[in-house]
Parts: sequence; C-alpha cells; structure tokens
Amino acid sequence: MSRGYQTVAIPVTTTGTAGSATGSGVSETITGEIVDIYLDFHASAPATTDTTVSYTDRGGNILVVTDSATDAMFAPRRKVVDNANAAITNSFERFVVTGSITVSLAGSDALTNAVIAYVRVKLP
Repeated sequence: MSRGYQTVAIPVTTTGTAGSATGSGVSETITGEIVDIYLDFHASAPATTDTTVSYTDRGGNILVVTDSATDAMFAPRRKVVDNANAAITNSFERFVVTGSITVSLAGSDALTNAVIAYVRVKLP
C-alpha cells in the first residue's frame, strides 16, 4: 500500500568566478523511489553549467546533465542486471533512496539558487 508522493526541493547556491563557480546542496532524508527530477535554473545560469545528482552517503550518480541551464524534467532510471551481473535487455527501474541526495553544480556563475532541484519520490 502506497502512502503517496513527496516532493523535496534542493537549492544550490554557487560561489566562484563566472563560468567556473561551483556549489552543492543536500536534501533531507528521503525514503522511496525517485519518480522524476525537475531542474529549475536561475535565469542567469550559463549554458556551461554541469549538474550532478547523486547519493550522498554511498556515492553513485542518479542523473548527470552536462553544459545546460535549461529548465527540464528528467525521469532517471537504473539498468537492471541478473544475479550474474549481466544486463537484462530493455529493462530499467526507478532509483531507490534511503538517505539524502546531493545536487552539485560546476561551470556556473556565482548565483543564489543557481538551481533548485525538485525531486519527486514515491513513498513506500
């Protein structure tokens, strides 16, 4: 039985020089399956901005967007493998999270709320 959905906002403020500024933001603790991620960029964020969404505690990327500051919705999925670690053709599942998520930016300008990542999670 599902209790519904939760949307978590993760703002990222960047510091540094134009085109080279970096920053990161960490979510609250999340438990569930990631349904989608909406990246809402600051109007002045440059097209050189690289965004990485990853697990905070155990590492591993969930979403990587390179050279883009265009607001967009993403539905990242992980590849499924069998017990011998062989890929199952055309099979994908949602990322499961039981902890926090980090959103990191590089190649940006120094901006408050350079991006706000809205992560929608299906609750267990």
